[in-house]
Amino acid sequence: MRRSDVAPCLRAYLQPVEGQPHIVAMAPPPTPRRLDLDATAVAALDAGATALGELKGRLADRSNVDLLTRTLARREAVQSSQIEGTKSDLRDVLAYEVTRSADGSAPDVVVTERYVEALQLGLDAVRERGRAGIDLKLVCAMHAQLMQDEPDDFPKGQYRERQVWIGGSARIEDAAFVPAPPGKIESGMCELETTMLQYAPWEDDVARLPPLQQLMIAHAQFETIHPFVDGNGRVGRLLMPLILAAEGYPPLYVSGSLLRNRAGYYDALNEVQLRGDWSPWITLACRAVVESARNAIAIALDFDAMLASWQEKLDSFRSDSVARRLAPMLLGHPVVDAASVAQLMDVSDRSARTGIDALVEKGILSLQGERKRNRVWEARALIDRLNRAPELGGALQRRKQ
Repeated sequence: MRRSDVAPCLRAYLQPVEGQPHIVAMAPPPTPRRLDLDATAVAALDAGATALGELKGRLADRSNVDLLTRTLARREAVQSSQIEGTKSDLRDVLAYEVTRSADGSAPDVVVTERYVEALQLGLDAVRERGRAGIDLKLVCAMHAQLMQDEPDDFPKGQYRERQVWIGGSARIEDAAFVPAPPGKIESGMCELETTMLQYAPWEDDVARLPPLQQLMIAHAQFETIHPFVDGNGRVGRLLMPLILAAEGYPPLYVSGSLLRNRAGYYDALNEVQLRGDWSPWITLACRAVVESARNAIAIALDFDAMLASWQEKLDSFRSDSVARRLAPMLLGHPVVDAASVAQLMDVSDRSARTGIDALVEKGILSLQGERKRNRVWEARALIDRLNRAPELGGALQRRKQ
């Protein structure tokens, strides 16, 4: 990245890279509290806010919302990790959580499971402390959780002490963007924390910045600072559902939409970083919110229909049988084995296996793969539904009619 690559409005923040004076890095510009957006981005924000409100309303009174969001969190972990190049899929992660064995799974399944753990760490902090829980201590803790399997000398949960770059090849000269020099990271992160992560209106604010803009600004600013050696993209994407959860919304997960438009995602962030133009990122992110919110609602409705079908198949079983009690739990635990069912239902392993066999007989569960050991059963129809690409356009409207 050279000075000529950067818009004049941002050149004051450029600093020479140590040892390479012909290359410049971007010291973090101040986190914006107001955005000058084009008409397309403004319209996208309105659509995103409407979609968020509908999601909140639709999920507010659901008795099984925790099971739904638990499953969607696992899908988010898979898709956010796939943006960074991992190969493990939803079945791999769900089976690993049950067996703690990577046998038959993609080799990087543990990497994706660490994302699940980091996300849970963040959600727990938000439940305990609200918006105050989203602080730099949590950011570093989530990074340490995410990167815990790296070698001992990898800085887990610690800001980097060397220059990194984004895009290009192994040469910094070819980088698409060169983020903050190490000496500017801590001050940039502290400013991000006080300005946006722990958002509170300032006296000179015209109005409170809507949560949708808060999470989009926080994500882009975090990626601009790029505080860690690795794992920045995943930690930055973790911030978005946490901000929504802290503001009373269901933790919406947008990584699937960003994965399907990965090149556009990177280009939009690059427009913020090099041009100071927020409109492409806000437009793309809002469209991801709309798509993801509609998809979450559609999945919830399909889960309802699926559960009703299962309950009809199990009508001849006693209401307190393991089979009848287990069926709704599959919405949050689509892959099980006897031990996990025994723990979930507080029954013996024998009773758990009897319940599993009953659901297999009714076509609700089926054996996953051909493992000789660590055998697990899956609600295949449910996982297939989660893996289906979202319907676009009027799909949600058709469901309402």
